[in-house]
Amino acid sequence: MDPVRVVRKGEQTLAIFVKKGLPVEHARFVTSQQDALQMGIFERPAGYQVRAHRHQELPAEKRTGAEFLFIDSGEAKVTVFDDAWNVQAEETVHAGDALLFLTGGHQVEMLKPTRFFEVKQGPYPGDAQAKIFRDAP
Repeated sequence: MDPVRVVRKGEQTLAIFVKKGLPVEHARFVTSQQDALQMGIFERPAGYQVRAHRHQELPAEKRTGAEFLFIDSGEAKVTVFDDAWNVQAEETVHAGDALLFLTGGHQVEMLKPTRFFEVKQGPYPGDAQAKIFRDAP
């Protein structure tokens, strides 16, 4: 099984799953340069130095928010949907796995007690303004 799974609907990338232990030689990006959030994996030897730098402000266009999860411990079932709520992929993720949601919808069900890190663009206006839920509460 490929340690990188890209979930697409037509030309649209919905999500990218990266399994723990992905082979990397120096650096490997799993996103395209056009994706709203970039994800790369790096392996550097002791003594390697990333030169001191800061990032320039870049023009941004308004688009749906991307979201990155890193599974620190536990196990979860992830379902990826297209914009019409059709299931496009299901994947079980474990400690050390990472995933990136770029478009469409998603659901995460904890199968075991799970600790994960989430990264998304800010500022965050709250659920009512930032999310469209499939099912009404």
